[in-house]
Amino acid sequence: MSVEKAQLTTPEIEARVDGFIQEMKNEVRREILDAAGQLTGIRHPESGPGNWPAVKSWVHTSPDVGFAMAVTLNPEAFRAMVLEAALKELNGGRQEHATGRVELVAQLRGKLRQLERDEEAEVLRLEEGGIDALRRADADPAVVLGLVA
Repeated sequence: MSVEKAQLTTPEIEARVDGFIQEMKNEVRREILDAAGQLTGIRHPESGPGNWPAVKSWVHTSPDVGFAMAVTLNPEAFRAMVLEAALKELNGGRQEHATGRVELVAQLRGKLRQLERDEEAEVLRLEEGGIDALRRADADPAVVLGLVA
């Protein structure tokens, strides 16, 4: 359906970018900040500043953590950069009419389901009348088997 595949609206794009930034902050919290005591020597005072290479090692062996740190340290710049690129890519192809897409898709799917039920009822009526009616190959099996109300 074209509505289902319509381009995202600006608020939807912003929400996705904001959600991604929050995921990166959560990853940094899990991977780095939870280990802050070890890194700063709080748990191991005898190790002193020698723990900081662990950060470099994490970033080196796990680039996703390094990326998450970069996003977390400057989320505003990351957000602006991604939004600019996303909106530039859309370049006038906006489909603002797609606002309310979720509701519209649900409504269209409901109409389609009703049409499929009507079609199946007609096939059954024809078969009762002795006419061999073929079903479409893409007929919904749940409708054909009467599993949906």
